Amino acid sequence: MQRSSGHLGHTRPTMLAVLGLTMAGLLLIASAKPLDQEYTGKFEPQLVVNRDDQEQVVFKPIRDLSKIKIAKPPDSDATVTAGRLYHALSDKSAILALLVETEGEDPYLLVDVDMNNAFDEKERFALARDEDNNPYIWQATINEPLKEGLFQSFPLFVQYFKRVRTDEMKEGDRLILESRTAFARGAVDIQGKKTLVQYGYNPRSKKISPTTGKLGVDCDGDGEIDMDAFSPEAAETEDEAVVFRVANAYVSTKKVDLEKNQITMKSHSASDYKRIELRMGGETPEFEFTDFNNKKRKLSEFRGKYLLIDFWGMWCPACRQELPYLRTAYQRFQARGFEILGMNTDTPDIVSQIKTQLEKNGITWPQARRESIIGTIRNLRIHSYPTTFLIGPDGKILSLNNTRKDQPALRGRELLKSLDELLPP
Repeated sequence: MQRSSGHLGHTRPTMLAVLGLTMAGLLLIASAKPLDQEYTGKFEPQLVVNRDDQEQVVFKPIRDLSKIKIAKPPDSDATVTAGRLYHALSDKSAILALLVETEGEDPYLLVDVDMNNAFDEKERFALARDEDNNPYIWQATINEPLKEGLFQSFPLFVQYFKRVRTDEMKEGDRLILESRTAFARGAVDIQGKKTLVQYGYNPRSKKISPTTGKLGVDCDGDGEIDMDAFSPEAAETEDEAVVFRVANAYVSTKKVDLEKNQITMKSHSASDYKRIELRMGGETPEFEFTDFNNKKRKLSEFRGKYLLIDFWGMWCPACRQELPYLRTAYQRFQARGFEILGMNTDTPDIVSQIKTQLEKNGITWPQARRESIIGTIRNLRIHSYPTTFLIGPDGKILSLNNTRKDQPALRGRELLKSLDELLPP
């Protein structure tokens, strides 16, 4: 502002003031990045295993190897079991594999990768102990060749759990876990920094959909993508362009062109970012819901309690398996300040039926109706069930999942142990 030379106590408005602008405002406008700004990048040549998507395969004993062509047959005293591994191009369990175990030696796999009913030297895969050097977990990555497209092979991650048995297994059977999906990973230049991104890849269609399936972005720039359930770096989408927050930028994937090997992302305004970010030690944002009695309620009503928030549905077998443990936890720890909030995902037409069934089985903790929490589920990016997290009396998060060793476990009998250690006597 300039002062009038004739009237020291008054100011003379400038044209900027008349327009309602300041110099700082002009500088902000000039420096603001256009919301339609694009960022581009390329894919790496090798697909990356999705270790969170694994299924069980049981290998059966095989004693007569005479009809199987093996370039270097196992020793006569070796224990050999056989099974079929996942074939990505056909989406079937079609690849014959042999697990070979010899006393005093590391186990190994023979895998008919080229599916020609014979095992050559290149189809022998050494098994190594897992990252924790566990003597009972052995693993390997097997690359299945892809005939066409940008990527030359599809990785199959295999784990052998030695001496582990399920109720369905017979004497001599071996338990194998194998991956079924993989990510196409690349780097995109976002505001001058290479940012890691990844998308689920379909080897049969040879396509990537940036709006359907699992995807991830290295939002914190640590060189890794955290695909945990509540991670702000991960999402599972269904016809939706998900916005991620990368430093001070908000971006979504606009297009993926595998023929040109190009990833195109576009910028957004901060208001387009709808995700509710949950972090260990952080506070859980307030949300409202309607319970099974049609009463409107708020999360803040539970402040002062240790609260387990459980996203579940009666339609979900794994969710139903957890109910007895939740009931035991509720009965055992409620007097010590513990509460449960069920976030039910069943359709409204069967709520009364479910309510009756729950009460009959002694399950009396509050349940939120699905239609009242759809927005919360969407903004938390929840796509697998059951999903649970635990918050303390101050509303801060104590545990976000059941898989990380640095967080209290929240499933099965481990939930009871966690609560006994966390809650006051």
